[in-house]
Amino acid sequence: MPLANQDLDRIRDATNAAVERYHLPGIAIGVVQGDDLVFAEGFGYADIESGKPQDPNMRQRIGSITKTMVGLCAMALVEGGKLSLDERLVDRLPELTLLGPGEAVTVKHLLTHTAGIGEVPVVADLPRMEETLWCDEPYTTRIPESYPDGITIDVPPGTKWAYANHGFMLLGGIIARAEQAPIHEVLKRRVFGPLGMTDTDCLDLQHEKLTTGYHRAPSQDLLDLLARAGIEPPKPEEPVDGHNIRGRYQYVRGPAAGAVQSTIPDMARYASALLKKSAGIVKPATFDDMLAPHWRPDDRLVSMGLTFFRETRFRRRTFGHGGGVSGGWNTHICVVPEEDLALLTHCNLTFEDFAKVDGHILQAVLGETDVKLPKTAVDPALLAAAPGVYQATEGRLTNFRIATGSGRVQLSDRDGELVLHAQRGPWKDGAVLRPADPDDPAFFRLDTGEPEPPGLALVRDRSGAVTGLRFERLVEMVRSDGVEPWA
Repeated sequence: MPLANQDLDRIRDATNAAVERYHLPGIAIGVVQGDDLVFAEGFGYADIESGKPQDPNMRQRIGSITKTMVGLCAMALVEGGKLSLDERLVDRLPELTLLGPGEAVTVKHLLTHTAGIGEVPVVADLPRMEETLWCDEPYTTRIPESYPDGITIDVPPGTKWAYANHGFMLLGGIIARAEQAPIHEVLKRRVFGPLGMTDTDCLDLQHEKLTTGYHRAPSQDLLDLLARAGIEPPKPEEPVDGHNIRGRYQYVRGPAAGAVQSTIPDMARYASALLKKSAGIVKPATFDDMLAPHWRPDDRLVSMGLTFFRETRFRRRTFGHGGGVSGGWNTHICVVPEEDLALLTHCNLTFEDFAKVDGHILQAVLGETDVKLPKTAVDPALLAAAPGVYQATEGRLTNFRIATGSGRVQLSDRDGELVLHAQRGPWKDGAVLRPADPDDPAFFRLDTGEPEPPGLALVRDRSGAVTGLRFERLVEMVRSDGVEPWA
């Protein structure tokens, strides 16, 4: 059903409220229905200091949404017989040094973040993670030469999910070699050109139409982590408006991981193509395979297709991807096939609560009320078995995001309720677990006050003992009885 004027007003109100509540510099929103961009507006500023208003026609660094476009190029090569999902990384980039069980890494592992590659190439890079992802000059080094010390395969491929920018940098190198052209030319020929995305490129250069990026001061959690690692904290920076700090342009070290710039109208063309199973970039059956679950520990939580994240949002099946760029940009594309609809969110700010902002706007687009949490009592057996400390599974480099995002978590019985405390992050002060599935007492939602509270599933063995847990962003943890509770 087409959006009515009252729907558009609701979207405006929700976005204006998010700008005010989260002190956003600016945000541009696009809503696509079928082939039409039915809503495209900017809110706040594209540049705070000059007062330049945000505009959907301005460029945004879309970050990791780039990976979905690279995935389409990879699958087009698969269709054409130039690449296979089962081909090994060592055969495609034989000069690359792989440390650990690298012989088994395949193209499919790279497409699904299951290659065992972590957030940095080798352990020695942990103190300088940012330097392995970003640089101060346009990046022109070829992919194999980008890793003189090699890349560590932290865990056996196919045994663990861990988001891997470096995995997609390698995939970009494979595609460029197969096509005998730089990845920016491949994307232009296979995606941007056919879809008429004339204001989009993967050149990763500063542009007169690009919004100004902003960021926030580092959180206390981050400062504590830096101190523990013996790393000097960044020098204090002055916000330009009491909240937002002007960022500096840093270049992506591997363009295939996140170097695309685009506008809301151009991304609307991309979203419309996704609603039509890629509109001919790949065959419909190939696109269906990209949306199939290739890593799915629990279908009620986020799962992974080939580059696309699969989620249930406000009781609807969706797919999409987000993007964050150093210096100050956050983006998201959410496709809702059953509504023939997509939401595009471009914010010129890097900050921890972007997902909440995007969630509030998606709720308004869909016209949904808050998800209600029942007051059902926790199953007594689980209340007795679940308390304890849980930590990430094996893998030092593949645990980087978990370590910096939440750290270990603790479940406690507090007056008949299960309460989760994380070492850091939004659940540090505790969140109550509410039973969320009458058919499965081990599935919960965290009572965080969000319109769509995050889910959490307890993992049990055959005896009923709780051995681990899973929660959003494909995090899996195991019980660690040797660690003392702290909360």
